[in-house]
Amino acid sequence: MQIKMEKLNSLNGYLNVNKEPGMTSHDVVFKARKLLKTKKIGHTGTLDPEAQGVLVLCVGQATKMVEYITDHDKIYETEVILGLATDSCDLSGTIVDKSEKRIDARAFEAILSQFTGDISQQPPIYSAIRVNGKKLYHYARNGETVEIPERDVHITEIRLLNFDEAAQKARMMVTCSKGTYIRSLCRDIGAALGTLGCMGQLIRHQVGRFTLSDALTLSQIEKRISQEAPKSLLYPLTYSMDGYRRVSATDQGRRFLLNGNKLFQWNLRESLDDFYPGETLRLYDGNQLIGMGRYVINDEGNYIKPTKLL
Repeated sequence: MQIKMEKLNSLNGYLNVNKEPGMTSHDVVFKARKLLKTKKIGHTGTLDPEAQGVLVLCVGQATKMVEYITDHDKIYETEVILGLATDSCDLSGTIVDKSEKRIDARAFEAILSQFTGDISQQPPIYSAIRVNGKKLYHYARNGETVEIPERDVHITEIRLLNFDEAAQKARMMVTCSKGTYIRSLCRDIGAALGTLGCMGQLIRHQVGRFTLSDALTLSQIEKRISQEAPKSLLYPLTYSMDGYRRVSATDQGRRFLLNGNKLFQWNLRESLDDFYPGETLRLYDGNQLIGMGRYVINDEGNYIKPTKLL
């Protein structure tokens, strides 16, 4: 089996978009499809309509890599508004409560250590998480009550940028794992301070190695496409994947890999002893990324099971 030439010659890669406020992530995908003249585009992690910043689009064969790009840590700049609670945990929602309690910068900064490391948080009801097969925001829009399960996330760092005591607003940078809701974080910080909290502005600065400084707005993309080939705007399939270690098939193992068969030690150039059970790995034929796999140990022995082929 060989990789089809049309796959190699079509648009394949990642497009680093600077999503502007007022657009949904689906709006960005819709417009990108028109600009690139291809239907095969998906995004890697929704940004709320009023949020802005890095939205990585997967184009062509890269759509098969969405789950792996989504798995990257992210960096956000966010505004915390104290003394205010809304049903959506941000300023787009309806105000449900207010508090007159005043917080100073020292108290705010001191509380942040409680929210670093492994924490549990309850997502906002206005979110796309499914409970009993239905997205939470459907419950909210229909006025239905539902028990929202907490989820475990990891916050590597929270850094306070500034605190406006008069306005009771803080601005901070947050480095966190996938699945972290910054709106929930702002709400919970307010609660920990004995007041209320919701999210104001949100800017996503980074997803893996994709940064805001390198991202392009849709208007910039449109201008560039009028001047150069769309392919020049795309990052290669291997970009930002260096967090996953690589394994390469031997000459005899090549056909097993290309057919999606299990890869045992005699089909691999690297030693399986170097990997841990369940580890996700990049699979290569020479210098060509073929897909992703997982290291398995069971009664059949030790092997790598291809889970996604390009």
